Amino acid sequence: MDFEVQSNDGYSILTMNAESLDAQTTPKLRSELVLLSGKGVNKMIIDLTKCKSCDAVGLSAILIAHRLCKDGRLFLVGVSEEVERMLSIQRFDPPIVILDNKNEAIERMNN
Repeated sequence: MDFEVQSNDGYSILTMNAESLDAQTTPKLRSELVLLSGKGVNKMIIDLTKCKSCDAVGLSAILIAHRLCKDGRLFLVGVSEEVERMLSIQRFDPPIVILDNKNEAIERMNN
């Protein structure tokens, strides 16, 4: 599986296992994001620690997560320099919060 989903009290953590967020890995991720939203989840942590690259299609999945969490929270963790560069091209409003690790995101999610 390209990613794992862990549901917690009030939020979900999506951990990417793929090295690239691209046209091959993104469709399943987008579907999962929509399913989570349909269940009322609008607080998410997306762990990109293993993901080293991202193309425009992958960026679209992050944009979808951003939209689905507009009334909640979205944290990205473990973002590589290349992925961060791709994110900087898109001007998210409000900006996406990028944190160093999952534990920091969980702590902020619980506050």
